[in-house]
Amino acid sequence: MQSLRPVENRTPRGYLLLLHVIFCSFYIYQLQSVPVTLVERASIVGLAILTLFLLTLPQTQLVEPWFMASLTLGDSAVLFSALQSDGHPGAWSNYALTLLLAMACYAASIHQMIVLSVLLVIGYGFSLHHSRWLDTETLLIFPALLSLVLVLLSKTRYAQEEVQRIADTEAQVRQESMSDALTGIPNRAQFVERVTRSLLCARQNREFQFAVLFIDLDGFKPINDKFGHKAGDAVLQHTAKRLQACLRKGDSVGRYGGDEFTLLINNVSGPSDTIRVAERVLNKLKEPIHVGEDVHVGASIGIALSTNLHQGAEDLIRDADSAMYRAKGEGKNRFAMSDQALDLPKGELKQRWKKLIGVPG
Repeated sequence: MQSLRPVENRTPRGYLLLLHVIFCSFYIYQLQSVPVTLVERASIVGLAILTLFLLTLPQTQLVEPWFMASLTLGDSAVLFSALQSDGHPGAWSNYALTLLLAMACYAASIHQMIVLSVLLVIGYGFSLHHSRWLDTETLLIFPALLSLVLVLLSKTRYAQEEVQRIADTEAQVRQESMSDALTGIPNRAQFVERVTRSLLCARQNREFQFAVLFIDLDGFKPINDKFGHKAGDAVLQHTAKRLQACLRKGDSVGRYGGDEFTLLINNVSGPSDTIRVAERVLNKLKEPIHVGEDVHVGASIGIALSTNLHQGAEDLIRDADSAMYRAKGEGKNRFAMSDQALDLPKGELKQRWKKLIGVPG
């Protein structure tokens, strides 16, 4: 069962503080009618300190199971000790127990809420038995408490299901918007996002290196012109599957547009790792694709290793793209390593160096 955080949801400080102040007020009001013992004085001080603790505890801890259990069970112990003191419990205990139950309902999951609520009801019954108050009036709170628990659990379950439905819908919409409709692999936007994450990892860990391969299919246009768009789509779909088969664990493939694909190769030790992947791609794409008859495509591949000169994902992809054009110019169906001195205009290379050393452009 998935956990559910209270609504407004991640910051229940105000609600819990209000409930606790009300509970403390009921407790102190009850003690006005009886002689206050040392234990009860200590309880008042403890409740006041706990209320202040609610103001200082980090928000992330307010919905943790240990905190909600400690708060609810601690206050319950104070209440039940008061119920066993001299005097009749009166209507105030009904209100206080309801407030405690409301605190229990801030538990992080329905399972925890059930456990705390059951302990609360059992503790109330034990206190009544110990004080010999098991008469009709005091027992009336039992069905009220149980009904309240059922209502809250039901509402919480429905809310949880609705939150999960919305989350699943948003995740599905995001997945569809970030995936290529034809091949099902990441589209350009999602691929750029993944390269950006790899760049952030590389900046945090100098040992982490990665590379981008930019792939342009050779011989795709004649197939598309001769056999039609359906055949062309089939070639792209087969190509996407073959590229996925060439990847290592943790790598990614994307369709950049048209007959252009991109690969993200993470955790490389040097150019040799990326060259092996490029050779695997070239060999895989040599296999014929059946579109009514067998056709063949090749690939021109540009490889760009991550460096300090890459300030963004677009820089790295552009370098791989430039290397791909050099490979295509050298005869196609091959790969070329990015050489920024060859592939980049001198002005752009100069601007990258300025950004690296922090000189205004």
